[in-house]
This record gives sequence, C-alpha cells and structure tokens, in this order.
Amino acid sequence: MKNISGVLFLILISLGHQSFAQFVSEGEDIAFDGYDLTSYFEGVPVQGHKLISYQYQGMNLIFNTKENKKKFIDNPDKYIPAYGGCCATAVVHGSLVKPDFKLFKIQDEKLLFFEVKAFFNGQTQWEKDPGYHKLLADAQFKSLKE
Repeated sequence: MKNISGVLFLILISLGHQSFAQFVSEGEDIAFDGYDLTSYFEGVPVQGHKLISYQYQGMNLIFNTKENKKKFIDNPDKYIPAYGGCCATAVVHGSLVKPDFKLFKIQDEKLLFFEVKAFFNGQTQWEKDPGYHKLLADAQFKSLKE
C-alpha cells in the first residue's frame, strides 16, 4: 500500500506541475489569489482589496487594511512565503506546483502553502515529518531556482 500511495503522489505532482511565474504574479496580475499575506500570521487568511496594493519584486500584492500593507512594507521577508509560494510538499519532490492558498502553515516563522488534489493533501504529507520535509524542501528549492 505504501508503494501505491507514493506512486499516486508522484503522478499527482507531475500532473500539477506549472511554471512558477504562472501563479505567483507577473505584471498586473494579483499574486497569491489576492490573499493578504500578513493575515496568515493572524491565523485566518483574508482577501485583500485592490485599492490597497503594493508592488514587490514584480508581484502585485493586495492587503485587507492599510495597516497590513505597512506591516508588509516594514518587513517583507517575514511575510513572503517560503518556496516562492509553491506547494512545500511538491518542492520536496522537485516540482513547483500551485497550492491552495487557503491550505497553509507557519513553520519556523515562515509561511508555507500546500496543494490539495483528488486524494492528495500536501499538508497531511508534510505533517508526517515537518522538520525533515523542511530540510529537504530548502535544499530542493535552491536547485529548482537555478
């Protein structure tokens, strides 16, 4: 059974593979499906408002409040998701996959996103060994960006 779930995972990851830039943001597209990145650190992600936007490294970010925008501007490294916003579990396996931006975790003060598809939940897989998965994802992401 363990081999079957591993094969299923690899199939789902390969089907979900997308170019990183397709979902993070380019130009006038709104990054991260319009979620206010600072809101994840409050425990509940909320949508931003287009009138409260900020351009950061080519991404159009929107925020729920002016205060949240200021928080981000004052400390962007705190709020920018790990692995460029890709599914953390997919990164472990060498893929850049668009996550479900409602499925997240804060680990070691970094925002992580996960995908959910069919019979696969990236967060459930990650939680089996979060420390080890983070080490693998950190190493894998460096090679994926090159």
